[in-house]
Amino acid sequence: MKILLEEKILEKQSRNKSKFYWILETITGKTETSDAAEDFDLIGSETGYLQTIKEEIIEMINSENIFSFDYEPKEGDYLSIKNNLRKNEYLNLIFLSNTWVEEIYMCSLRECDTDIYTTIKTGVAFISENEVFF
Repeated sequence: MKILLEEKILEKQSRNKSKFYWILETITGKTETSDAAEDFDLIGSETGYLQTIKEEIIEMINSENIFSFDYEPKEGDYLSIKNNLRKNEYLNLIFLSNTWVEEIYMCSLRECDTDIYTTIKTGVAFISENEVFF
């Protein structure tokens, strides 16, 4: 399997032409906690191709740079790979203790009520079942 996350500014037309796209975010600050409890969505991704190959994606991202640019992840960085054709199919990864891990339920591994995330880069994801280079 080959995976390449190519940097591209996601405009409506570019996202519509690709099956998968991604968003990479990092923590840029913290806010004070509020007393009001926020109700976060606790639904994981539906089954689909990304869920079928997620172990391979996680193994690859933890062993090599699958981005089309130089990138050194830092604690709390958040990567979401999404299927443009099926809105409920996605794979959310968070970088914790020097390892990318899946965040199955939204905000279960990060502090959504206090962490401020900012988008670092966006792009399209190319996923190939064979070893063909892109």
